[in-house]
This record gives sequence, C-alpha cells and structure tokens, in this order.
Amino acid sequence: MTSVCLLSGLTYTDQVLPNPNARRILVLNLMPNRAVTEQQFVRIFRATGQNVNLTFCLPSTHHLRQNTLALHRAYKVFDEVKNEYFDGLIITGAPLDRVDFADVDYWDELKEILAWRRTHVSSSLFLCWGALAAGHIEGDFEGQRLDHKIVGVYDVGGYHMPQSRYFYIPTTGITHGFVAAGNEELGACIIANPATHTTYVTGHFEYLPGTLASEYYRDRAKRGAAAPRPAHYFNADMRPVADWTHDAQKFYREWLTAIPTIKEDIALSTTPL
Repeated sequence: MTSVCLLSGLTYTDQVLPNPNARRILVLNLMPNRAVTEQQFVRIFRATGQNVNLTFCLPSTHHLRQNTLALHRAYKVFDEVKNEYFDGLIITGAPLDRVDFADVDYWDELKEILAWRRTHVSSSLFLCWGALAAGHIEGDFEGQRLDHKIVGVYDVGGYHMPQSRYFYIPTTGITHGFVAAGNEELGACIIANPATHTTYVTGHFEYLPGTLASEYYRDRAKRGAAAPRPAHYFNADMRPVADWTHDAQKFYREWLTAIPTIKEDIALSTTPL
C-alpha cells in the first residue's frame, strides 16, 4: 500500500509513521492557501504508487500576513532543514507574477536555497512562479511578464495541464537545458536541465478539479466581467472538466522514478552539480 507521510504542515498528523524507505521530498510552499496545496500534493503523490515523505517548509525571512502563529507552529523554515538531505525539492507557485523579484521579501533567501539544493537535493522541480524565479536565478532562461493572464487547461507536448499565470517563457530563449513541452501560444511549459537534475513547469498539474473555478470566481469578485475565463475548462453548464488527472499522475510518477538516490548523487559528492 502506498504511503504518503507529512512530516510537517498544517494538515500534518502524527498518526502515520514515516516510511524509512520512502522518497524524501521538501516542498517550499509559497501558495496562499497552504493547507489546500498540501492536500493537492498528498493526493497526487498517493496516486503515483510510490512511497513519499513530505516536509513542508517556508522561507525563514518571509513576512507572513495571515495565520502567522499557526504556520510557524506547523511548518519548518529553511534554517531548520538546511543541514538535511532530500531526494527532491519542489518550489511551488506564488501570486507574485507581477511583482519585481527585488521586491519579494525572501528573494535573497530563495537564491540561497537554490545554491543549497545543489549539494543537498538530488532533483528539483519548480512550478509556475517558482519556475519563473528559479529560471532567472539559475540563468537557464528569462521569462516575460504579461498584462493578460494565461489561464485554462491546455494540451501541450502530450500533456493536459492547468495554467494560471501572467508570464511567458519564449521557447527560443532557453540558455541551458531543453524545452520538453511548449508551443508558440503558451511558450515553454516544461523545461528540463539534466545537468542540474532540474525541471521547470509553468502550470499546475497538482490542481484539484475545482481550483481554477475558485480562482476564476475570486477574480470575478475583484474585477467583474474583466476577469479572464479559464479556457478549455468549463463545460456548457459552467461545470469544471478536469481531464488532466492521468497526465498529472504520469508526470509525477516519472519525476519520482528519475530521481537519483542521495547516496549516488549527493552524499558521496563534494562537487556541486
């Protein structure tokens, strides 16, 4: 039976013991609704059929606006895990697409985390804004900010994937690595850099069926009819059509399977990747 154990997080429970042979995944959770994001990852990892221990983490320097006490009780901060080793690192998206990097309060720490992961993490996965930011820091590509939102469920590179972003990564602007999925309309959607065991994904495979709908109605409350309606998502009755589940499971299963073991890739290495 597949085990997915949370070692920290708002939905953490000590009723489930961690599997000593499971993949150790550190998730820097920057999404606003952190509890929902935790359950999205639990759901998708459980569907991969592989055992995973998840540690949810926050930047030490991030100034939280809400639920500060609860989050500090439930979450690790980077300073508490930086002496540990992990099979995988995931950095989620964040509602920062239209914020200058220099104005992100934990920007310097994010650069530190990306440098740290080269000697403490076997494989890294950066999602949405996390991909935009990491690509800039790593020098693998530069994204372009957009005035309009790319939002909906799109078929690209053989994957159905939810998108929700105000940026675009030109497929011809990749400095290191290659475009695994992308087109002219959406730009590069999946970028892989095998040299650093890094994958960038502009979308949200982890989204639940109703997540884009929740975002849409939230935007409608703020912007009225100007809120962009997610493309290829609602049916004629305005009900979400969530047809990316199989592709999401496939993507995460393949990502987990491809992770080198810490013994092979990190613990015995003294040279950064």
